[in-house]
Amino acid sequence: MAHATTEAGASTAVNGTARLRLWIIVVGALVIAAFAGSSAYDAWQARERTIAATKRELGNMASVLAEQTGDTLQTTDLLLRDTVSWYENEHPTSRQGAQDKLAARTAGLSQVQVVSIIDERGTVRFRSRVALPGTFNISNRDYFIAHRENPRAGVLLSDPLVTLLDHRPAIILSRRLNRRDGSFDGIAQAVIDLEEFQRVFKAIDLGEGSAIHLLRENGALIVRQPPVDSRAQSAENLSELAAAASVADKLVVSTVDRNARFVGVVHLTGFPLVLAVSRERAVALAPWRIDAYHVLVRTVGIMLLSALAIIVVVRQLVRIERGEGALRLSEERYALAMAGANEGHFDWDLRQSTGFLSPRMKVLHGRSADAPVGSREAWLASIEVHPDDIARVEGAWREHLQGRSEHYEAEYRVRHADGQWHWLQARGRCIRDPTGTTAVRFVGSAIDISAQKSAAAERERLEAQLRQSQKLEAIGTLAGGIAHDFNNILGAILGYGELAQKAVGDTGAARSYLDNVMHAGSRAKALVERILAFSRSGVGERGPVNVQAVIEEALDLVAASLTPGVRLVRRLHGERSAIIGDATQLHQVVMNLCTNALQAMPDGGVLNVELERDSTSVVRNLSHGSLSPGPYVHLRVSDTGHGISMKVLERIFDPFFTTKGVGEGTGLGLSLVHGIVADLGGAINVESTVGAGTQFSIWLPVSGEAAPDLPEAALDAPRGQGQTVMIVDDETQLVALAEETLAQLGYEPVGFQSSAAALAAFVAAPARFDLVLTDETMPEKTGTELAREMRSLRPDLAVVLMSGYSSASLQERASVAGIREVLRKPLQSRDIAECFARILQLPSPQ
Repeated sequence: MAHATTEAGASTAVNGTARLRLWIIVVGALVIAAFAGSSAYDAWQARERTIAATKRELGNMASVLAEQTGDTLQTTDLLLRDTVSWYENEHPTSRQGAQDKLAARTAGLSQVQVVSIIDERGTVRFRSRVALPGTFNISNRDYFIAHRENPRAGVLLSDPLVTLLDHRPAIILSRRLNRRDGSFDGIAQAVIDLEEFQRVFKAIDLGEGSAIHLLRENGALIVRQPPVDSRAQSAENLSELAAAASVADKLVVSTVDRNARFVGVVHLTGFPLVLAVSRERAVALAPWRIDAYHVLVRTVGIMLLSALAIIVVVRQLVRIERGEGALRLSEERYALAMAGANEGHFDWDLRQSTGFLSPRMKVLHGRSADAPVGSREAWLASIEVHPDDIARVEGAWREHLQGRSEHYEAEYRVRHADGQWHWLQARGRCIRDPTGTTAVRFVGSAIDISAQKSAAAERERLEAQLRQSQKLEAIGTLAGGIAHDFNNILGAILGYGELAQKAVGDTGAARSYLDNVMHAGSRAKALVERILAFSRSGVGERGPVNVQAVIEEALDLVAASLTPGVRLVRRLHGERSAIIGDATQLHQVVMNLCTNALQAMPDGGVLNVELERDSTSVVRNLSHGSLSPGPYVHLRVSDTGHGISMKVLERIFDPFFTTKGVGEGTGLGLSLVHGIVADLGGAINVESTVGAGTQFSIWLPVSGEAAPDLPEAALDAPRGQGQTVMIVDDETQLVALAEETLAQLGYEPVGFQSSAAALAAFVAAPARFDLVLTDETMPEKTGTELAREMRSLRPDLAVVLMSGYSSASLQERASVAGIREVLRKPLQSRDIAECFARILQLPSPQ
């Protein structure tokens, strides 16, 4: 009995559990079904929203493009109206005059290929362009017949055609011409370039699978972007919607089921045209399909997980969070098509003192696109024209208003809200009354030419810099070559002069004569140094240079040579500012500027020298060079002399240009200043007033700080200890001079006048020579080539190179060849002694 009761309870429990499981399964299934239905509903809603957004976008784009196309046709019609009025009032007879008039009317209308006057027989009477060869008759054209038969036909639009002259697709807009008695006198027609519409439509990126159609009301295709091979087929697909849009006179957005496309169609007001923007259904719904696929995958996954959770963990079904999918559709917005070309247009009614300005015209003048427009005078008062341009603008306006110029054209600057001046170029013409004496309207356009103005100014500046650089390079090369040859001559003069001085002692007439020779030779050497510095072939050792210390040293020399009546004023506040350069070059800059200033004040005055730290945060263009952002030392050298005229000021930095008399100047001073400053990365600004003085401003980039150099005590020249020195030079006198000089310095010299002979002697006894002194420029082998071959036999050989034309490239070649030092001719005994002492590590003289 007890057993039967237990089985009954178990059966009841099993039934209860089964019922619970059933309920759980049923409830779970309902939940899953509800979830699936919800996802399907969301996907359907997303599809509807995608379709609605696509239709809205296509409709908006069709409306904008239709408005733009209509404006273009209205502008052309306005041209035809004006042409009809001109022709019927003036009845021109001169073909050239009429052609010029028609050409002037079409200027600025890029969509109009040609404007023609057709007589009543259908032949061309006048054209804005050169007439076609042969006889051209259009009397059989539909629009010509319609104008001839119907005086009230108004403006007519032809079917698409290909022009005979340019072979370009076009349509013709025409209006009737009447005689004074109202009879038919022909038509005025404008050929509109369809490629202009094609270009504008092409600039609009509608995406893949989209197209823009311009059609007649009967569905005939005029323009399609992108183009198709079969125009008839494309037109046939949209003919029904085109007819619907023309009847409804409003936007029609529908689906062409046959081609599965979304289409927005708008009728062009005043013309038998419609504009359609279409997109393939597959392309429009592609984003939705991707999202729907993601939803499907997510829904199936959740359903599987839910089912698995129901089977495995039934009691946790109530805790499973029901996923809620939220679909976010990203709607791309396309910018509205710009109204034609990037120009502003104006139309002033001079009798009513009213006017029209396009939104672009207002923006060009620094006003908002919706700014109010009154009279021309009120508009000019509301904008800010550059003071320097007002007279030019008004002068051009009066000239044209009074009939002294055929067209109005002026360039002027207008300040925008951001404070920047923008250059505008305005063109226009007056429309006069039938008498031709009174202007009744003033129409034209304007464009922003700021970029062209800036580019032209920059181009002129760069061309001037290039011309100056080429001039300096050419003259510098010539000067460097002359200096090279002259250095060899000076080497013999100074070297033998120095030996002669030692030979004759310190007193006597011969010593006086020799001292004068050495003094003249030193002056010649200084002149060669200046020529080499000008040609930039001299290579000085660069390093940190304390600018103020060098300037103070130079000014001490200037102060000692001041002429009576000249006062030197110093204001030096550069302190420890340093540049990377050569102190000698900086010294030359100061001395040349001060010398020129003193020569400009023969009757006395004030020489003012100022030095200070400065900086710039933007690029600054000076009269000679430009400054990059960064810290600078600013040197100003000014005088109160006679000043420099503008004609001379343009050439002051030209090599060998001087205003001084014969024998009073070389014309290299300021050229040298310009070359050194440019080489140091600086720039120069020159300001001068005739009769008041001149100021030179030198800007040099600061590289840090440096302490001033301390003077070194003069020591006797170090002497050799019998070392054998090979001398190689193709100049006989220089070889003999070097042998004599080295013998007096305590060396054992061995001279060679041929690099081949020197190499043969070295190959025979490489260990014989302690050091080699060789010239660079020799006919058989250069000094660097000779050094390279000698060092290949004996790598530890010390070689010293000498040259009258030392350049950066020579320094580089010498370094590659293993040459220890490069000496610049003309050489004196102390130069050689100190160089050899450094290389041979000789003890310093006591």
